[in-house]
Amino acid sequence: MIESHRVDVYNASLRILGNAADAEDVTQDTFVAALQRMSTYDPAQAIGPWLRAIARNRAIDLLRRRARAPEPEVGQGQSAETLALEHLEAERVRATLARLPARDRALLVLRYWEDQSVDAIGRALGMTDGAVRVALLRARRTLGALLVMEEDGVEV
Repeated sequence: MIESHRVDVYNASLRILGNAADAEDVTQDTFVAALQRMSTYDPAQAIGPWLRAIARNRAIDLLRRRARAPEPEVGQGQSAETLALEHLEAERVRATLARLPARDRALLVLRYWEDQSVDAIGRALGMTDGAVRVALLRARRTLGALLVMEEDGVEV
């Protein structure tokens, strides 16, 4: 079970966290939690989405804990660029996404990579639907502005 889903769980964690070391920790934690909660798993459902949901929740929990702690310096531990993607533009977006504040990154990943509804994102992050929509709009604008600045050669 673990090896066949490890990459998907790791990638889901990495997209939210933007840090390979943290994503690895969350991946390991996800499988420990899954084994402890196997009795809650419905075998009629695919196991991949169940595991990714656990990973998302663990990653979001980590972001919440960090939000309460002092913010680390920008650039510290950001290794999203080290993972090869099939397409150069996707790598650029991913690298820029990793530089966003944790909440903005989580919002964008949950909505556009994990295809979560506004309602589901609100429940996961403890936000109202309206707050999620506004925060998503601002996060998209911030990401877009960073991408344009990089394209224009402006040091960000």
